[in-house]
Amino acid sequence: MDAKTAVELMPISAEAVHCGFAAQSIRPIAAQRKQAASDLDWFEILIRPHGRYRGWSPERFIERLYLERAPHLTDIEVLERAAAWALLRQTPTRISVNSHPQSLIHADFLRAVMQAQGELREAGHSLCLELVEYGHCDDRERLIGHARLLREHGVLIALDDFGSRINCFDLCAAGVVDLLKIDLRLINALEDNRNQQAVVQSILTLGLGLGASVIAEGIETQSQLDLLRQLGADYAQGFLFHRPEALEH
Repeated sequence: MDAKTAVELMPISAEAVHCGFAAQSIRPIAAQRKQAASDLDWFEILIRPHGRYRGWSPERFIERLYLERAPHLTDIEVLERAAAWALLRQTPTRISVNSHPQSLIHADFLRAVMQAQGELREAGHSLCLELVEYGHCDDRERLIGHARLLREHGVLIALDDFGSRINCFDLCAAGVVDLLKIDLRLINALEDNRNQQAVVQSILTLGLGLGASVIAEGIETQSQLDLLRQLGADYAQGFLFHRPEALEH
């Protein structure tokens, strides 16, 4: 067995505390249909694998964590560390934190979110939960109920990587979605691919019908930004604006 194979077979359930975090800004690019964050700095908190997993993509790392460790345990840790960073900021800030849908039905995670939102709100900040598209949750009724409760306390609910895997149209239909994040794989060749443009336009139309804002991920060029602005996207995120910056040193 070579070293690379050995690393991949190692359980990583204890590695969450050793991962790092980075922040990448989310910028308004058009007149918002819904004033979600016009007066706030807005950052998505991104996991960055450390140590023997440094070469792994963040997506692969977190998916593996979710397989080997109850999702709510990882999500609570990420939430607490992200909130601690935000509470040190003097400027009003909204933080977006990725969460597994299964976490949202767990009482411990719900309490952690409510506590974090209370502390953030008192300090002039705010919280957005981005539900990962690859996460499965059987108890949809409880998921929707808890999402509705959190929204009543000012937490925004976003669907991350929308258009890439399992789209949660039941959450959209229940009226508990504030934001749709267009997956970056639908953005990469947007200028030259009419099919991608049609899919992106359909997501924007869905957002308009839901009263939800739409964020385009993975923006790297001015031409992508210009086209998305023309199509009607509300927010953009990507290297064109801001490269992720480490939060913890």
